[in-house]
Amino acid sequence: MIIKEIKLDCFRSYEFLEIPLNKGINLFYGDNGSGKSSIIESIYFSLTGKSFRTNDTNNLIQKNKNQTQTLIVFEDGNTIKITKKSDNRSQISQNRGEKSRNFTKLVKKHPNCLIENKEFFFTTSNPEQKRSFLNKTLFYVEQAETILLNEVKKITSQRAGCLKNKDYSQIKYWDEKLIEIEPKIYSLNINLCNKINNYLKDSPLVKIFEEKNPWIKELSIKYDRGYNGLSNYSDVLSKNFEKDCILKRTTEGPHKRSFNIYINNTDASETLSRGQQKIISIIFHLIQREIIIEHTNLTPILLMDDISSELDKENANLMLKYLINNSVQTIMTSINFSHFANHNDVVLFHVEHNGECSNVKRL
Repeated sequence: MIIKEIKLDCFRSYEFLEIPLNKGINLFYGDNGSGKSSIIESIYFSLTGKSFRTNDTNNLIQKNKNQTQTLIVFEDGNTIKITKKSDNRSQISQNRGEKSRNFTKLVKKHPNCLIENKEFFFTTSNPEQKRSFLNKTLFYVEQAETILLNEVKKITSQRAGCLKNKDYSQIKYWDEKLIEIEPKIYSLNINLCNKINNYLKDSPLVKIFEEKNPWIKELSIKYDRGYNGLSNYSDVLSKNFEKDCILKRTTEGPHKRSFNIYINNTDASETLSRGQQKIISIIFHLIQREIIIEHTNLTPILLMDDISSELDKENANLMLKYLINNSVQTIMTSINFSHFANHNDVVLFHVEHNGECSNVKRL
């Protein structure tokens, strides 16, 4: 899946933008606030119907306009157009044909791997971000994942409702549902974590980064079930009952699952610099991409926001080596392009903000 061209109409600070993309590495650089991240955001929005910068997609519409449109043209001639009108749901139009609002099918067919700025520090990120990483990967790996997660969401919501309404007679029923589904969630997630650990041990991707970062050889992850995994989950629910009643929510369980990152069995957040943590995040998302390819035969586009921050030139070159050798279409942003200036395989785009509008110039 290669994006040939993107077109934006009244998207954020872009009144109109039409720009061809290279099938390899595309770097958009410019000052803070110039509109770089909006390029990444527009592609992500076109592939998912969501933004990674705001929960309200009305914010994507340019100021004083009533709608925005994004259009992606793929190398094979297929297209995706998303139209978002103020206070209305976004609408999909594919290949200039039938219109739809089913973004699940769109996401399934057009995977992407996004590394946004807040995800560059995986070792210190909150459990929700790590859980999101697991969920996204499992979405492409396990057909049952979406059904199970929706069921967990329903159960915890119903249990919370009983706690708020002090309808304690129904708590046991929802406890039993949680106890029944937890091992299924555990099985999916522990298998994925084991797969990630196997990649960390044997993947050529990791070997590339080990050239400069020998500590990566000791890198591993451990799955966190969202409660003390040594305890029986039914005992955990019983022990937490009074606390859950006070807080009116289920404080521990599969809906709180996550993972922790270790270097030689020591918490990575305690030992690694921010630059090293950024390398870990890049590696994890590239592993995610390889897992998606393995299970779907689809090739996710790689989106990287603010790539050069805290990433030294040597590691930037190692990353580029992998991306170039594996023909990964990459769209990334950076304040400057010094790490990438001498690479013929990197196409540079300069982003400027003039007045109320942003402009992009291909160099």
